[in-house]
Amino acid sequence: MPMRRRGMRRVIFLFTNTFSLLVRGDGGFGGEKPPAAGNVPPEREPDFSDEMTISKNQNLIYRLSGDINPLHVDPDFAKMAGYDRCILHGLCTYGFAGRAIMRNLCNNDPKRFKSFEVRFSNVVFPGDTLITEGWKVSDERYIIQTKNQDGKVVLSNAAVEIR
Repeated sequence: MPMRRRGMRRVIFLFTNTFSLLVRGDGGFGGEKPPAAGNVPPEREPDFSDEMTISKNQNLIYRLSGDINPLHVDPDFAKMAGYDRCILHGLCTYGFAGRAIMRNLCNNDPKRFKSFEVRFSNVVFPGDTLITEGWKVSDERYIIQTKNQDGKVVLSNAAVEIR
């Protein structure tokens, strides 16, 4: 309880909570449309392609990072959200793409990995196969795209900067 002294109140902050919400299928907020995607893959073969299959229990392992959203581990909750099964954490998908970049562009040296920006375009399910492709646009920049085994783009408008 705050202490009072001569008309003043002492306030003690216990914590700061920062969060954001993602509401699927919502929108129509008005205002100007955002700019078109700037990191579009060029019309040529990629300079690298890396394929990885996600284990069927990867969502359970990734939950240990602290993301306890039931959407990723509770099939009934996933069905309430409109999915037929649990989905993989977005940041886990991001990590798989980052791993492909580390292996193909950075010689597994994290000091060479400068930045990575993406748009989460579709869901990924445990057991999916991810194909991450990269197109060189300069010595330090690549356009990146990640698709699943069905060719559906899951990470788009992506670019990585390396050293």
